[in-house]
Amino acid sequence: MATMEMIGKTALGVKFNAQNGGRHRFVENLQTAMTAWEYRITHPWYLSKTLFRLSSVNQKHDQSQKIINDFTDEIINKKLDEMNQNADNEKKVETDDDDDICRKTKTVIEILLGNYHEMSHEQIRDELVTIMIGGQETTAMANACAIFMLAHHPDVQNKVFEELQSIFSNGDQNRSPTYEDLQQMEYLERVIKETLRLFPPLPVYGRSLDEEMKIGEYLCPAGSTLMVCPLFLHSSEQYYNDPEKFNPDNFLPDTYHSRHPYTFIPFSAGYRNCIGIKYGMLQMKTVISTLVRKNTFFPSDRCPTPKDLRLMFLATLKFVDGCYVKIIPRTS
Repeated sequence: MATMEMIGKTALGVKFNAQNGGRHRFVENLQTAMTAWEYRITHPWYLSKTLFRLSSVNQKHDQSQKIINDFTDEIINKKLDEMNQNADNEKKVETDDDDDICRKTKTVIEILLGNYHEMSHEQIRDELVTIMIGGQETTAMANACAIFMLAHHPDVQNKVFEELQSIFSNGDQNRSPTYEDLQQMEYLERVIKETLRLFPPLPVYGRSLDEEMKIGEYLCPAGSTLMVCPLFLHSSEQYYNDPEKFNPDNFLPDTYHSRHPYTFIPFSAGYRNCIGIKYGMLQMKTVISTLVRKNTFFPSDRCPTPKDLRLMFLATLKFVDGCYVKIIPRTS
């Protein structure tokens, strides 16, 4: 829910109060729509639009999609009215405490609306919904995996903590991390990348061929859909020594740059790569660094070791048995 709250504020300028037990119609229906999508991609016969339209799952999906679109339309129209009433779009607008879209800095919606004459209302809405769907579950999964791996690798966790101690040694040690602080978290970034190598949030995704392509002995016609599997690629001994071992040094600058750039593709690659890669890394650094500064993580009896983890793929990678760690607050 933390990632949902963060993406809600930065993309839509909306506070969902999801972490405080709040039930927001957008969040609930986004989850319902995601469940319907997961059901469809795991039941191949429902890839047929005709068959899917006849299913009860599609009815729930359509109901949720309408609520999602209606809410996003409300936010777009509200923000448009606000921008039209203020000549200076950079200025913070003073509003009531209940106004959830009051921001000091530009949100994604404000940037998109800056191109309102170049994009249709529907295009802007679709972009925002896509960002909300793709920007919260993937980073939430990555955060959980990173904390889990730190709990099972105390030496790595200690190095992360030492780096953070060095970064926050000056000034208010309890402050929230600044952009400059996040840029200094080089070891933590390697830890996150190694986590994404072992647990890519999108273990499989498809790409359509614009033209005919030959791969080995196979000729793939134009219009074919190829499935890319980062989970297998990231586990290849051809590119990684001892690929099952959790080793952040796989992403030391010299080591990383010695490999082909497409040997690490947790969020796709090329011109169709994830538009939120940099944002996601900043978000993950913010969450993980804050947690590690305040807590120490240990393995839990409720969860197996990393080698015994059971994973499943729906829309994103998920733990079959959950992900648990023991948390002890730091005393100093």
